[in-house]
Amino acid sequence: MAQRCAPIRVTQELSAQLVSEPDKGVYIFDFGQNASGRARLKVKEAKPGTRIRLRFGEELDPNGRLYRENYRSAEATDYYVCKGRPEEIWEPIFTYRGFRYCEVTGYPGTPGKDALVHRVLHSAAPPAGAFECSHWLLNRIHENIVWGQRSNLHSVPTDCPQRDERLGWMGDAQAFGHTSCFNMHLAGFYSKWMLDIADSQSPQGAVTDVAPVKVVSGPAKPGWGDAVVIIPWTVYRLYGDTRIIEENYDAMVGWVEYMRGQSKDDLYEQQGYGDWVAVVASPSEWIGSAYYYYSTRLLSKMAAVIGKMDDARRYADLADRIAKAFNDKHLNRETNNYVTGTQTCNLLPLFFGITPAGRAKAVLANIVKDIRARGDHLSTGFLGTAYLMPLLASRGEQELAYRLAVQDSYPSWGYMVRQGATTIWERWDADKRGPGMNSRNHFAFGTVGRWFFEDLAGIQLDPAVPGFKRMVIRPRPAGDLTWARARYPSMYGPICSGWRRTGDGLLLSVTIPANTSAQVFIPTLGRSRATITESGTPVMIEGRAASPVAGLRFSRLEPDCAVFEVGSGQYTFAMKGE
Repeated sequence: MAQRCAPIRVTQELSAQLVSEPDKGVYIFDFGQNASGRARLKVKEAKPGTRIRLRFGEELDPNGRLYRENYRSAEATDYYVCKGRPEEIWEPIFTYRGFRYCEVTGYPGTPGKDALVHRVLHSAAPPAGAFECSHWLLNRIHENIVWGQRSNLHSVPTDCPQRDERLGWMGDAQAFGHTSCFNMHLAGFYSKWMLDIADSQSPQGAVTDVAPVKVVSGPAKPGWGDAVVIIPWTVYRLYGDTRIIEENYDAMVGWVEYMRGQSKDDLYEQQGYGDWVAVVASPSEWIGSAYYYYSTRLLSKMAAVIGKMDDARRYADLADRIAKAFNDKHLNRETNNYVTGTQTCNLLPLFFGITPAGRAKAVLANIVKDIRARGDHLSTGFLGTAYLMPLLASRGEQELAYRLAVQDSYPSWGYMVRQGATTIWERWDADKRGPGMNSRNHFAFGTVGRWFFEDLAGIQLDPAVPGFKRMVIRPRPAGDLTWARARYPSMYGPICSGWRRTGDGLLLSVTIPANTSAQVFIPTLGRSRATITESGTPVMIEGRAASPVAGLRFSRLEPDCAVFEVGSGQYTFAMKGE
């Protein structure tokens, strides 16, 4: 079968930033960036038979020596025996490492910085979106997310590039999938990985925690197996291509029917990994029922997309029954908390759509209350973090989301940066934990990147139209941020959204590709008598439509924004007001 995803290639070279000698004859090369790849060695005038050893690590110990304990049983060591030529250049071909530091011993003489080059290696899917804003920390977090993503694409989305694992963990990937597609074009990559998932599926419909199945076997845990449904839905929504649904429909049905066969009274209460590595653990079993609902609801929608209307109705009815059973068992109607009331316990059913509409505000209030009680800190793991920021932003809590994003004390993304991270960690407290499961290069907590694109810059999918044929531009300025901008190359062309505050309002620049349309939400920043112009022409005066502009129509005024319908083109909106 022809390869669907981009080949694994060297995409960048990193030069050593520093070479130290913590012990005589032991040289540590610091490349300044944790990444996946391999070292290219250059040596001159070495005697024949000279044996050079390269060992790799993500961290140094307090004495400046290579720290290796989190690699577990992975040797991550290369040896080169010199031929004795005037200059020899070598790198391994059939392996890769995850590292920032390389320890060199046996080198003849003192190596210069050019003795080693870090050759960055991963599935070379084309870069996609770009994001930047006025806050240095958010820019650094975004860079860390992208580096973590690049480091963990090797024909499958791996959990980490360094230790004795590097498996295609499904829970990590389904949580990060939406964010990943903003950073790189991954339709082909995920189309290929879905073949691995389906190939690993049992005749009973159970998929596995990792795909291709290796090391970890047996039915997948809740939130992990659901990647078989969530990944096709994500690719369809972002790229508008129904083929991934059609090709994997039987696999998706198989997983949902497997859960159905294992359920009791419409609940799939299975022991699993829970909200993995959360600050505050949530009970495990109920997560199975939450994802059982979510996968069933998404399957119903995808069945309708490809014309299987009987299936669409059948799975919609099943989803409704699951939601009722879930709320009957897990929602405390006195406190409006789910299960134990952790942030994850409340936000998963709220984001998935399980929560009754009449109780949504109260459940959200409990999430907000818990975050504030922790000094504006999250307590979520892999599953909860994936939905926390989009949920807060979409429910009117963008200011709180922003405070979480720029937080730099534990637990937060900023804390990782403050401790010197150049990628996203596997754990919020990787710096305090010892060896074992403690990767410094893991993409799962990088899901905040979705919020950068969708809520800070404002590039969003239309809820009813896939693939950005119609889109929503809805930036949400927050905190002390003075500007933000993003660009995303959709299937129809580049989408751009950038805003900056002015002395008396806000400027918003928007690019809508040809043959598409958009709803544009222009923030009014609390101005009660706002006036909006487009390229100098008034289009709204104190809440009412003004001069007509070709390709643009004033729709309505909302409490925090003015809404316009626009066609393709470039627009510059200026909002001023008292």
